[in-house]
Amino acid sequence: MFKGSVGILMVVLLIASVFVPVEIPYTFNTTAKVYPLQQWVLHKNVDGNLIKTLHNYKSGRLVEYATFPFDRGDVVNIKYHANEAAISSQIDSGYLVASIASLNLAQQLVDLENQLNVEKANLEKVSTGEKQELVIQDKEVLNQAIQDLKFKEANLVRAEKMHADGLLSKMKLEVAQQGVKQAEIAIEVARKKIGVTTTGEKPEEINLTRAKIKSFESQINFLKSTNDSYDIYAPISGHMRYETGIEGDKLIIDDVKEHILIIPIKLKDRDFIGEDTKIELEVHGSDTLVQAQLVDLSEKVEIINREVVVLAKASVSAENAAGIASGMPIKCKITTGKVLPIEYMKRSMKIDPK
Repeated sequence: MFKGSVGILMVVLLIASVFVPVEIPYTFNTTAKVYPLQQWVLHKNVDGNLIKTLHNYKSGRLVEYATFPFDRGDVVNIKYHANEAAISSQIDSGYLVASIASLNLAQQLVDLENQLNVEKANLEKVSTGEKQELVIQDKEVLNQAIQDLKFKEANLVRAEKMHADGLLSKMKLEVAQQGVKQAEIAIEVARKKIGVTTTGEKPEEINLTRAKIKSFESQINFLKSTNDSYDIYAPISGHMRYETGIEGDKLIIDDVKEHILIIPIKLKDRDFIGEDTKIELEVHGSDTLVQAQLVDLSEKVEIINREVVVLAKASVSAENAAGIASGMPIKCKITTGKVLPIEYMKRSMKIDPK
């Protein structure tokens, strides 16, 4: 049973279909959600992990996904260079968005470079022979390294006590711990150097030293490459903004050369969508409807707000759609072609399958 104007309209259409066999446009209304053409997100979640993603909403593809794994206990500092620009500002692709500094990675580089220097000195000395004066000099370096270790161990004891009393931060305590570790490495380096100057080496050991040098250089190059990847650049141009929530902090860049509309279409109207479908948008503050271009119609059936629907995708140029912003809902008028009044009535009366 029909009520009010809807019932009257159906009666009028029924009479018109008999006496006035003219075609009328079949239209229906729905509400779409607006997305950018592309969206890049740098997400620091509550666990401290960093993830970057790039979505293309027009193609529906996840273009990029990368994570930055850090060792448990590592001290990681992230500097957002984007803070230097205004929030919601336009930035270009290639802009340096953020830099990451890992204490563990920096320490690994220091350790490897120290070991590389030892092996290079080892190779040079066993190849050329050493003078007694150099042996004495190397022993003096060892004595200085031992004294430096004693000083840094005493400093660490004080730092641990101050940290236990709440007078020193954990980061400064870790700096003191790293100082002891570096002093121990320096002693090891000095002792190896003395061993090289006071003993002769066989050709096989010289070749082994060269292999170690090559291995250390490869490891250093890998870590430097990893360190370079910790400079994060924007892969797209667009509007930059920040979000902070229970899932962590997000730095977002939206490419809005086009706006992509995700439009729910009731299942009963799915078969009427085609290349001649006309999509018009009702933009707040505008008296005219904005035209959008149909991009795709999904075959997947979904339930949204208790309605059985399929999702259509449409595109509208940002130049033609002032007032539209990503994330906003927007009313759409869908016109699928002309039909006789009797057909219009049948389509309007058809019930969605549940």
